[in-house]
Amino acid sequence: IITIVSISLPIYSTMASDPTVDDLANEAADLDGYFSDEALVPEPNYPPLDESFKRCIVVSNLPKVPESKYDKLSKVVLKLVSRIGNLVQYEGSDDFTGFLLPKAEDGSTVGCALVEYETAGDAKKAIEVLEGWKFDKNHSLHVTPYERASHLEEVEEGEFTQPEPEPFKERPNTMSWLEDSCQRDQFAIRQGKETEVYWNDGRGEPVVDYDGAREKKAGVNWCDYYVQWSPQGSYFATLVPNKGVILWGGKNFEKLARFAAPGVDFVVFSPQENYMMTNNNNRNDPQAIKVFSIQTSKCLRAFPLYPKDFLDDKLSESEKSAIPPPPFQWSHDDNYLARMGKDLISVFETPSMKLLDKRSLGADGIHEFSFSPKSNTIPYWA
Repeated sequence: IITIVSISLPIYSTMASDPTVDDLANEAADLDGYFSDEALVPEPNYPPLDESFKRCIVVSNLPKVPESKYDKLSKVVLKLVSRIGNLVQYEGSDDFTGFLLPKAEDGSTVGCALVEYETAGDAKKAIEVLEGWKFDKNHSLHVTPYERASHLEEVEEGEFTQPEPEPFKERPNTMSWLEDSCQRDQFAIRQGKETEVYWNDGRGEPVVDYDGAREKKAGVNWCDYYVQWSPQGSYFATLVPNKGVILWGGKNFEKLARFAAPGVDFVVFSPQENYMMTNNNNRNDPQAIKVFSIQTSKCLRAFPLYPKDFLDDKLSESEKSAIPPPPFQWSHDDNYLARMGKDLISVFETPSMKLLDKRSLGADGIHEFSFSPKSNTIPYWA
């Protein structure tokens, strides 16, 4: 049941004099019964308190300058960090704008800056982009999450104790096959779940060198999928699609390193065997292609299957699937890795894997490119 109550309130003309006390008393009497006897205690509706510091970073290894140069350095650093994303701003606070360049007692800078972004994603991006960034010829930036930096304050100071070095373990000689007294070559055969490496000299019957006997004894397969030799024969890569890549080498094909690359389809080695690239051919994976350092097993950088804007949005899904991903090319000395994009070539330096000179090379209408086999020169066809 809906009841509609009409309340008539006295209307005071703006031209008339102010209402008297009697007028207000009469108005209150008319409204009697419509007011609650309970006290009105509004509860504040505060936004959720974010007690984490995931949006904050510490930029260190900045130049230490006197007070006279403080404003100039502050403007340069603020401009640099603002390129990554928007800095946080708090309503009602004009003192903090998401950036702080601390001073020492004499007014000089202390070599670091505190930065707070609007989102944790921008803070993470800033760490990736600015870490190792060359601020000038004498200073390369070091960027640390604030939460990590704050933990350093809790570290107890004491006398430094030199850690004991791990016992030296000689790595297998990955070029041992070159010492074969019969000067034979090697080749690999895959059949079903069997992987076998043979000696061959072209004159007699091939001789088995290694067939995964050690792994068979342990009840595991040596290889479940694709295999690949490195260019100089130092490494033998076996692929385990649900895990990644394993490198083998030496006289007894010992396990040298593992590389996490789920779904890997194939691998490509750099000419000097310092790096390895994996690809899972997943169009929806922003890290479909990974570049690893063979020495450290560390992933240096990951790429999507296609560069940004490479595929025309007007194409249908079937038309897009018919276009192969643009290839990567290594320089002869492993110093550079290049990839073709839409009307450009992006060149990355190793081992940092950062874009050379922070920009791609314009190449209108490019269809194909390659590195010179003996110099760091790139011809391309358009």
